Amino acid sequence: MTSNRKEEKSKSTTTTTRKNVGRKKGGGTGLNDWFIGIFGVAFVVSLSLNVMHLTIGDAHEDTNDIGGMGHSSNKEAAREALLRTMRDFRDNSASLKERRKRRMEKMKPLLDVDENSVEALDSDGGSDVEENSVGGSDIKDGGDSVKDGKKKLPLATLNCKPWGISDESNKAAQEMVYWQDIPSDSYYTPPFYEMNHQKGKERKYMTFEPDGGGWNNIRMAMESTIAIALATGRTLVMPPQKKMYLLGAQKGGQKHHFNFVDFFPIERMATDNKAFEVVSMQEYLEEEALKGKLVNKETGKVEFPPGNRTDWDGIDQKDYDDLRFYLRSVSHTLEWRPSKCLPAFPSSGNHEDVEILQKLAGTVTKLGSHHHIDGTELFKVDDPNPLSRLEDTLSGRKKLCVYDEGDQNEKVVHFQMNHKEGLRLLTHFYSFLFFEDWREDLWMKRIVRDHLYYSDEIQCAAARIVEKVRDHKSKLTNGNSKEFISFHVRRGDFQFKDSWISIEKLIENTQDLIPANSVVFIATDERDKSYFEPMKKKYNLLFLDDFVGELKGVNCKCHSEIMHILANHI
Repeated sequence: MTSNRKEEKSKSTTTTTRKNVGRKKGGGTGLNDWFIGIFGVAFVVSLSLNVMHLTIGDAHEDTNDIGGMGHSSNKEAAREALLRTMRDFRDNSASLKERRKRRMEKMKPLLDVDENSVEALDSDGGSDVEENSVGGSDIKDGGDSVKDGKKKLPLATLNCKPWGISDESNKAAQEMVYWQDIPSDSYYTPPFYEMNHQKGKERKYMTFEPDGGGWNNIRMAMESTIAIALATGRTLVMPPQKKMYLLGAQKGGQKHHFNFVDFFPIERMATDNKAFEVVSMQEYLEEEALKGKLVNKETGKVEFPPGNRTDWDGIDQKDYDDLRFYLRSVSHTLEWRPSKCLPAFPSSGNHEDVEILQKLAGTVTKLGSHHHIDGTELFKVDDPNPLSRLEDTLSGRKKLCVYDEGDQNEKVVHFQMNHKEGLRLLTHFYSFLFFEDWREDLWMKRIVRDHLYYSDEIQCAAARIVEKVRDHKSKLTNGNSKEFISFHVRRGDFQFKDSWISIEKLIENTQDLIPANSVVFIATDERDKSYFEPMKKKYNLLFLDDFVGELKGVNCKCHSEIMHILANHI
């Protein structure tokens, strides 16, 4: 299996499916700054997930206060600011949807693409794609139409009918949707994609080892990995199905080996975005390894996978170690440590652009940890001067890891999960990757936001629960209100016991935010629900356990992902 090659709709682009309908013209990529418009909304949404961490103590391993400065006054000031922000948001009469709509009306895509191709995409309601099966997992497509063996996959919609939500109740499903449909983004291809897909060039790949931590760490590293694959124009090789840490206990005959296809619409992302190509580990090994195309980096000799094995799905830790050590031996490891260096991507593969970033790297030592942004300064995302944006992005790092010709020419680059060597992509991609062209930066953020969301099955399970919670509130208020409060209380995954607090302190820290008798959905990993008894005297509490009927057919390993959505639902 392989990711599908999208056929261009315009006659002027029928010569090859790899022709770049989004090639730069004149002034560059012409990407818009749509991301700015939702930044405020994203900030407020994130508060519902993070406010508790800031009010009850910082969850970060290395610091116990805001900014790690050791001053309790800073924490109190931050808490007061959060309280004011939440009150302002709660009292704002304009709904989230209305404010988002107003922002969107002001934004216009600036990307130079073939208008005929974009119009063809719009008129079809989605791109025509063939079946594929990354990772061997069957994924439902939410009721998308099928014609002549091809599926139409519209973006910015969520059809939950296959998962038990009726047309009358579909509003709950649409509330889940935060991603947007920007056809020009889907047709755009970054400069290194163009360079790697020139006629006669061999395919270039990127392999990686998933993070070994809990789900949030795994998810963050995966997002960074996909962003890097897009930025480098390489085909991403999905790891095989394996067990993942802290994703719940086994029940019955439920599946317990996973890869990212089980949680995210990776196939849909590949079919809807020209720049994103993905293959399974099995296909990669069959196409490259067994044909003698992979060479040991130390010996210079062809090296085959252990036992000539290509299907590694369902492996245990020993087998996984055998596979990852093989991948390391036949790949060029990019040693990009998030705490020490900022990966930087030139605006083209030309040596002149590489030199620009290399010269910028000479200024990093001077800026480094000694540079601090004044409180009155604003992060200007559309600044064409890369130096000023670099100052804002360094965040104490003293090194720039330029994706230069040496890295560009490697057939396979690899990212290790290696604690001993400090190689771990435990970071958010948007604070880790630096682009010479600011428009590439914004395009990357939009692509991840608009395409790398939880799968329909997970989104719709959350929608069913939201609908039930609203019904519960409506009954309590005789139909006068359906509003509820979501509350994320993280307990079981902290490695430092002093970060835990009593339920009494938790109530005290949040009583200004939550009116008495409110319906509150608690998203938590606390198994002992008696912990919340004092809170039940003050609020009408609901937990995921109260909606077991809505989770039928959903793999138990997805429960934490469902709670992620609910905890961010406002």
